[in-house]
Amino acid sequence: VDTTPAQFLDSNVYVWDVHQTKKLIKVDGVFTSKRKRHCVDFAAIRRQISLLQEMHVTHFHFSLKWSLILPLGNLSLINHTLVHYYQCFAGELLRVNITPVVALWQPMAENQELPVSLAKYGAWENPETVQAFVEYAKFCFTSLGDHIKFWITMNEPSAKNLTYTAGHNLLKAHAKAWHLYDKEFRRSQKGKISIALQADWVEPACPFSRNDQEVADRILEFDIGWLAEPIFGNGDYPQVMRAWLHRRNSVDLYNFHLPYFSEDEKKLIQGSFDFFALSHYTTTLVGWEKEDALKYDHYLEVQMINDITWLHSPGRAAVVPWGLRKLLKWVKSKYGDVPVYVMANGIDDDQNMVHDKLRVYYIQNYVNEALKAHTLDNVNLQGYFVYSFNDKTAPKYGLYSYVANQYEPKPSMKHYREIIDNNGFPGPETPELLCPEEIASCPECHFFRTRKSLLAFVSFILVAFIVTIFFITYYSKRVKRRYK
Repeated sequence: VDTTPAQFLDSNVYVWDVHQTKKLIKVDGVFTSKRKRHCVDFAAIRRQISLLQEMHVTHFHFSLKWSLILPLGNLSLINHTLVHYYQCFAGELLRVNITPVVALWQPMAENQELPVSLAKYGAWENPETVQAFVEYAKFCFTSLGDHIKFWITMNEPSAKNLTYTAGHNLLKAHAKAWHLYDKEFRRSQKGKISIALQADWVEPACPFSRNDQEVADRILEFDIGWLAEPIFGNGDYPQVMRAWLHRRNSVDLYNFHLPYFSEDEKKLIQGSFDFFALSHYTTTLVGWEKEDALKYDHYLEVQMINDITWLHSPGRAAVVPWGLRKLLKWVKSKYGDVPVYVMANGIDDDQNMVHDKLRVYYIQNYVNEALKAHTLDNVNLQGYFVYSFNDKTAPKYGLYSYVANQYEPKPSMKHYREIIDNNGFPGPETPELLCPEEIASCPECHFFRTRKSLLAFVSFILVAFIVTIFFITYYSKRVKRRYK
């Protein structure tokens, strides 16, 4: 967010010293009348809008800054300049036929992007944060609702960084904000609202192993089902979670307490959605048997496994397009024919790599798997968003690089634009997109990875040789016994 005002808002009077200093000198005590603020005063908005138009996108997703809009956590101090900026930005998006999709809150590293007064006194652990969020949501609906019809209450609350008490309060805050919009604003503003969850797929190391499958199912319930089941399911936490924590509490010294909802709270939370929004980046491979202590989760009794045959980004995120399709099918199997939006899907890159091949490959294949889920699996997929807009807001993830205060489109942006323009994939005359080569982490890995066909042939010859020797030995012994 860049709210730097244009020079036209300066009410001071200056004299230009053309003879000596060649500079403007402010005249003390003399002011001009202040004029009303206009959207053109925010110089950064015009540049951002032009970049989005260049991408040909129809929707743009961004998050509001709760900690900056209400610095004290209540309505006693409001940052009107920032609110005006958001009004202008959303209005300019609509002017060029781009629909703004806006999250009220997204956790960030510092103070979880909460006002300092709330972060200081327990953040989401404190029940008072629930009511503070509802007041903030009402203010945003009132101030921005004329421009915004597509709301996200919480964007990517990380299950790994929340305590069970914090998650409990977060769910109640979401539900109260949803009901507030439903009762007081939906009829006049005609918008929709839901929560967006981070949802990476978890794949069992051995698809035929019941133990590996149980581990994968457990991780999915703890990572996604924990916050999804109360809203999209039965109004309570997954039974898998309660059973597992009961078992852990009976054998461990720790007490992992998963709170209980009252019947009124269950009714409040269950069904508080208009769609299922999720962010998906990668897939994790898991097993039940402990092999590597450094990658073993004792709490959930799961072994994280690295598959060297998978492509990986410079940040070691696995590129597994079929994981998105499996995730979307899982959502449908658990929560029915709910409208689904993929709110963020992206990969980091090496800023020294000019051709941006990995992200081009990533976008092409993940969009293709989303299309399969929609067309072949009948998933009610309504939208897909690539993450992220530029490297300034999300370093190494952007479709635009940001260097020396300048934005430059990457090849992946142009490829994504082609997909948008064709309303799908380019025609058959387009050259085939090959899988990019991954930088080898070690010479041995690279040797084996680039000679898979040769290794398969040698393995086949070796197996055939062993089988032949076995049969020769076996029949030789039978012949000897017969003659004896």
